[in-house]
Amino acid sequence: EWKTSKKYYLDLLKKEICLSYNYSIDLVEKFFNIIPMEEIDEFFKSNETPRPLTIRINSIRNGEENFQNNLRNMGIQKIFEEKLLNFAGIIKRKNIRLGKNPEFLAGYFTLQGLSSFFSVIALDPQKGERILEIAAAPGGKATFISQIMENTGICIANDKNKSRLNSLVSTIHRLGIENSIVTNFDGSFFHYKMKGFDRVLLDAPCTGTGIISHDERIKLHKINSAILINTTLQKRLLISAIDSCKINQEKKGYIVYSTCSILIEENESIIQYAVEKRNVKIVKTGLSFGIPGFVKYKNEIFNKKMHFCRRFYPHIHNVDGFFVCKLEKNK
Repeated sequence: EWKTSKKYYLDLLKKEICLSYNYSIDLVEKFFNIIPMEEIDEFFKSNETPRPLTIRINSIRNGEENFQNNLRNMGIQKIFEEKLLNFAGIIKRKNIRLGKNPEFLAGYFTLQGLSSFFSVIALDPQKGERILEIAAAPGGKATFISQIMENTGICIANDKNKSRLNSLVSTIHRLGIENSIVTNFDGSFFHYKMKGFDRVLLDAPCTGTGIISHDERIKLHKINSAILINTTLQKRLLISAIDSCKINQEKKGYIVYSTCSILIEENESIIQYAVEKRNVKIVKTGLSFGIPGFVKYKNEIFNKKMHFCRRFYPHIHNVDGFFVCKLEKNK
């Protein structure tokens, strides 16, 4: 029968992908539930291709008029004129050694994946605000927040892992950031330490299913166990992020949740949990591109505003797989 035949050929295709690209069958099953069938081949091929190497131009250090010319001479090209994304550049030249580059060492620019711009743009930091990044190392997003605020206000860059703080502090100093305070607390309990932030960014630890092109070990992870461990932590961190954010009649508080995973269990399901546990609502991210979040998955119905979330895929956007959601805290 056709139904039996269709399942038979689907199973054959999944096994072929596992053999050809060295994936676990459980992870392939997850991807087949998310990616449309007509895009499956391009998706798995895109995970075999490295993403373009991109940088962020640091406007705090960038005072020299000839810096743009220096970028071109180094083989770095600006790729956007849109606000905030205009700080992004793509490295065209091969075998460029940034570690010995004077402009890099002086903090005129820093390496940063294009997808990590998106959560900061959605956060929309304003001058003079108190902002928290709850899992900040190695510091790309935290320093971008300070750059947008032009070193005004306060940006708390927290990370639980003490061994990662050296790279975080080093990045802050190299880029000329003066409004950051580095803390070393467990993000799950951060709201017991400090509260009253205007905006909170949580780029949550995850399975990394959006960055397989960087780390092929993810292909063979015991994905179901990894999901269970990560989603438990993600829920705790997001609730702490919401509780750390202030709310008053004059100004609303905002929380941005992001991951480098494309799995629904780590994204829409986590947002749904937060919406049910706290008085928050999903609002538009302000990103003009990306795929809307899932409103329905299998038998699970999500909040009707889940389509405000944004998903990014390597085979469509040529960036790391990424998810962004913005929440507004209500009384």
